[in-house]
Parts: sequence; C-alpha cells; structure tokens
Amino acid sequence: MNVSILDKWHELLGVLDESKRDVYFTEEYVKLYENEAEKARCICCADGENIFLLPVLLREFHFAGDVYYDFETAYGYGGPVCNTDDVAFKAAAWKAVKEYCARQHFIAGFFRFHPLLQNQQGFEEVGTLIADRKTVAIKLDQTMDDVWKNEIHSKNRNVIRKAEKAGCRFVVDDGYEYLQDFQRLYAATMDKLSAELFYYFPDDYYTKLRDNVEHSFLGYVEHEGKIISSAIFMYSGEWGHYHLSGSDRSMLALSPNNLMLWEAAKELQRRCVKLFHLGGGTNGDEENSLYQFKRKFSKETHQFYIGKMIFNPAVYDAVCKDWEGRNPERAEQFKNITLKYKY
Repeated sequence: MNVSILDKWHELLGVLDESKRDVYFTEEYVKLYENEAEKARCICCADGENIFLLPVLLREFHFAGDVYYDFETAYGYGGPVCNTDDVAFKAAAWKAVKEYCARQHFIAGFFRFHPLLQNQQGFEEVGTLIADRKTVAIKLDQTMDDVWKNEIHSKNRNVIRKAEKAGCRFVVDDGYEYLQDFQRLYAATMDKLSAELFYYFPDDYYTKLRDNVEHSFLGYVEHEGKIISSAIFMYSGEWGHYHLSGSDRSMLALSPNNLMLWEAAKELQRRCVKLFHLGGGTNGDEENSLYQFKRKFSKETHQFYIGKMIFNPAVYDAVCKDWEGRNPERAEQFKNITLKYKY
C-alpha cells in the first residue's frame, strides 16, 4: 500500500463514481478553510487500481523542541472516498494511514464522516468511532407534489402556506448579489446563539465560496422589500446541502426559514438533485429544536459519526497536559475535544 500526502487531488476525484464525488471532498471546498496554520491536503492510499482519498486540513506545530503534525477534516462532512467497495482494501488503507502518520510525527487526527456515504466503515479498527447525531434529508426522487404530501409534516405545510400568504417570497441569487445581507444575518444569528468562534468565518471565506465552489447558490426570503432570511446551498451530482443560514430574529414569526427550505428543495430538484441533506441539530439530542425543525421536512434520517485517531499517545497526552496547565479556564469546556490544544 502506497501512502502519500497531496496538495492537489482534483484529477484523482475524477476516477470516482459520480455518486461519491460530493462537494465536501473537493479541493475547492477544503481550501475554504485554509489559514496560516492549516493547509488543505489529501492523504492518498493506492494499491494497484484501488484508491483511498482522505481530504484534511493539516497543521504543523512545535512542541518540546520537535516538529509534530495533526489534522482534521473540514467543516461539514468528510472522511474518505474510494473508487472501490472492497472492504478488505478499505481496512488495509485505514491501517496504512495510521502506520504512516505514526512514522511521520503526527500525533492525532479528527474526522467528520459523511452521513449519506456512511464512509466510517472500518474506522473502528484503528480509531475511536462515535455516533454523534442524526441528520435529515429530503428525498427528491419523486414529484414535489409527493414530497409535499408524503414528507412535509402537515403543520409545516400550514406554516409554509401562511408565510406565502403573509407576502414572503423566496429568491434564488446565483450571482451572490446579496452576499453581504447573508453575512449580516448569519453573524447576527451566531451572536444570538452565543456560538463558538469555530462557526464564524472571515469575509474572504464567503467570496472564495462564491468564486470557487461551482455548484452553489444563495437563496433568500424577502418581505416587503427586506431580506429576512438567507442561506447558502451547495450541490454535486444527486446530492444537495443546506450549508449555512441566517435570519432576522425579529421576523421569525413569519416562518421565512420554513418557506426557504421548501422553495430551495424545489430549486435543487430542478438542478437534478435527488437527496437534499439538511444536516442535524446543534447537538445529539433528538429533542433539539433545530433537529425537530428539520424533521418537519422529511421522515428520512442518517447517522452522523465522528472519529478520533491518536498516532502517538505519549506525545498527545503531554501536549494536552501542557495545554491544560496553560489554559485551566478552558480545560473543562474542551475536555472532550480531540484537538483541544489548538484552541
């Protein structure tokens, strides 16, 4: 098994079946999260014609006079993609990744797997796999009349109708002309939720997404000439994703988000998407309000897994202990975070 770390992998993705080439695995998407410390890379395992691709954000750092590395998959859903379903090859690839990283001074890796692909297969043999939360997806491989009748909860249908009667209107903004309005609404929403800094992005993140992620669009709901809700949607092949969203909290009584997701589902179906992934709640509680909101759009759920892999336990423990000693106020808050010493 040959293992290498690549800074370009666009052509290799091209050998995969289209059903596995989701936007989350592309160079363009992973590079949205690059910064001075972390670089978009792809760990590639190859054995004959079989290929295992794992896009990550790789970081180099110094500790106790030595150079070490760690990585995590980008925000959203990632993990590996392969051009084969051979279980033995995938297991061998995971083992090869772990052995390679241990030799190359990596100390840990954190993984966000893809709920639609269920690509965590075999990971439990080399790392710790955690069932994090359920996500929701709307099946669009049926008529929208059938989606309306069979998937959308009756109370949700009433809410969507009321939003329309109140004068709310959904607009597709392919050119991202109202990107600044989206950024304002998104930041205000994160502020209202007291979100971690992890959920805030620099201004160039949005312009890079607009300019480089080919299959995406901005959608917004306006009422009486004012944008009151907005979201970024991405799609690739048969899969669509509800990526980021923000709303005017003072206008939520009009239920603009309900209307937005329904209209976005119709737009994505027009773009040949068969499964519209809404994601999950803000935690793993199935009573979580965001999760319950999304469940009103579909009966279909998928399990989202996260994983951690420790390549050098002694160094990892020493790094964590050193960080905890220097950051006692954050030690409890981040105690369950694999790469907590980054914060």
